[in-house]
Amino acid sequence: MVFLARSAPLYGVHGALCGRDEGGVKVVAQPDAPLPYGHPNIGTFLASQLVRRLRSFRVVGLSELLNDLATAS
Repeated sequence: MVFLARSAPLYGVHGALCGRDEGGVKVVAQPDAPLPYGHPNIGTFLASQLVRRLRSFRVVGLSELLNDLATAS
């Protein structure tokens, strides 16, 4: 199964929320859900992966995609 995306804007990041204590900087939490851009904690978040949101897409089979690519070239 292949998703042909027409729109996939950046949404946010996966990673770890960091904070400080007497020992220095440490990981405070590792949320399961991505942190969206614009969130108040984004400044203290150590990102490991970018997250995109698929808004407009079409689902096709791999064989259909390969046929379309072969006829387009």
